[in-house]
Amino acid sequence: MTDNISGVAEDLPKNVTETEEILSKSEDTKEDSGIDQDRVHIKGIPTFIGFKQFKKLLEKILGDVKSKKVRYMADYAYVTFENAEDAQKAIKLLDGYDYKKYVFTAHLAATEVKNLRAPTTKNTEPAEQKTARESVTPLAEMEYEKQLELKQQNSTNVMDKLHGQLQRNKIINIGKQGEFRKRLETILPSPKTTGYRNKCEFTIGHDLNRDICIGFVGGRFSENRHFVIPPVNVDIVTPQMMAILKDTHDYVKETGLEPFDEFDRKGFWRMLTVREFGGDVMLIFTVFPLESKEKTEEIQKQIADRFLNFETFTEKSYRVCSIYWQEMVHISDTPNFKLIGGTPYIYESLLDCRFRVSPPAFFQTNSQGASVLYSTIGELCGLSEKSETQGSGVPATSETATASQPSGDAIPMETEQNGKEELKEQESDGPPTKIAKIDTEAVSESAKSEETNAISSEEATPSTTEDHGTILLDICCGTGTIGQCLLKNIQSSQKVFCIGIEMIVEAVEDAKQNAKQNKMEKCCKYIAGKAEDTFRSMKYHLPKEFDLRKSRVVGVLDPPRAGMHEKVILACREMETMRRLIFVSCDPNSAINNIVNLCRPESRKYNGAAFSITRVQPVDMFPQTNHMEWIIQLDR
Repeated sequence: MTDNISGVAEDLPKNVTETEEILSKSEDTKEDSGIDQDRVHIKGIPTFIGFKQFKKLLEKILGDVKSKKVRYMADYAYVTFENAEDAQKAIKLLDGYDYKKYVFTAHLAATEVKNLRAPTTKNTEPAEQKTARESVTPLAEMEYEKQLELKQQNSTNVMDKLHGQLQRNKIINIGKQGEFRKRLETILPSPKTTGYRNKCEFTIGHDLNRDICIGFVGGRFSENRHFVIPPVNVDIVTPQMMAILKDTHDYVKETGLEPFDEFDRKGFWRMLTVREFGGDVMLIFTVFPLESKEKTEEIQKQIADRFLNFETFTEKSYRVCSIYWQEMVHISDTPNFKLIGGTPYIYESLLDCRFRVSPPAFFQTNSQGASVLYSTIGELCGLSEKSETQGSGVPATSETATASQPSGDAIPMETEQNGKEELKEQESDGPPTKIAKIDTEAVSESAKSEETNAISSEEATPSTTEDHGTILLDICCGTGTIGQCLLKNIQSSQKVFCIGIEMIVEAVEDAKQNAKQNKMEKCCKYIAGKAEDTFRSMKYHLPKEFDLRKSRVVGVLDPPRAGMHEKVILACREMETMRRLIFVSCDPNSAINNIVNLCRPESRKYNGAAFSITRVQPVDMFPQTNHMEWIIQLDR
């Protein structure tokens, strides 16, 4: 999901060998590059051990000396420690260590080289500076209807690419390209197209004239060009954020402290993050640490006094209620946040739910667009107020739903085509909430018998049918926004229970507090751990009135931009009672590999019945940019 605005990404090395050569050269000329006193370079590691095995070996060798970060590169590694003293202790323990006839060498690491590309012909031409409007919002000059048309066409192109990948992997029942395209719905617009960003990260640096500037990154690191573009006429940034930037710019100049230079590794100011939810605004100042603790505390006090002053609302057109401080030596350091003024959290309301937001917590950057996104997810899950007419939160299975929605290998394409006219009628009122008929070949014999008995009982005496309810698996749940938004207005009328799974412990704590605040503790449970591990013990986390074998199980998977780890995809396939999976992606191209693996024919590696793509619903969460969200409905 797109979380930050960035003008240009850094260029990376073409391969590891090139990086090693450059790093090696930098070590030979230490007088030019400098040494990191808290970082150790370890060589001679056997390539037959993996990262986990190396970490365990490292812990065994170092004993009480604790490492802060390990960067493992197969036959060598970089290990960062809390201080220079621990680094020296580690060198004594590691240098000359014999492991299965492989002898380690260890020494202090050269300071990270930022320009990892091989030298190129020197470019003497002046840097061409695009405006922030051109870099950050490339579609800003286009009418919004035209933007939606462009994104619809881009979605069609991705559908064609996905169809090709499915064909190459011998996945059946996808039809020809034209038929497959019909599963793509019309993109849903964002309710707000300007001033919609609730989070922006602004770099503090210099513009092309070497004047202090706070805005977005321009230039290329590979060309030794790094400058900041002022956010002028960037409509997606709110007026209040712009007022904060102006005051921050004035304050940075008053301090006399220079912005941090990525090449010289000198300076102080790095970045300002602004999170804005209506009347709640949080600021996060990221800096390179000073040697003087007293000077640091003085600046922190100045910032708190200046930005938390009530007069800023009338005199400077902004109001801040929370300020955090973060010190960062290397850009890859683990985030650390210190509250220096105001409240520890800010809050946002979404679909009748209220959520607390901490500094590192993920939250959709377009709140009004998130309402559209989550409502659509709820409808496709069959967990919305529209579903109540079907009774007890369990969407009915009808011939129309079965014909119009592919369900694994159980429904041939000819059957799907026969139901297209009925599908069009459903589409006029939004995506249908009816789930496709279950493929009985993928169900155990006992489950078959229970299903048959339940159907017979329903036909004879519908009013006495036992409701086994719906279980929602919110995978990568973060702070619990999706599950709670989906269940808030139906928890009293439908039998539902949500289990949220998240690896980040702090996010799980936020989710639990949000459930308590929204009075949803009885229908929501959050677990810190890996999805593939949690699935195995799922039955122990459910209330007694829910049963994995009898209840309807629906999954929602909202992975990071790069996609989901293969282990989670395999775990979703293996949970045979999960008949529907809603996959949410902010980068459809990156999602293709995950989707293909969910739809592959069953094999020794890909255990469990394959899913089939029923529909794809694009949602425009990022007006004026090329980005969008995809909601992919998969059934089996």
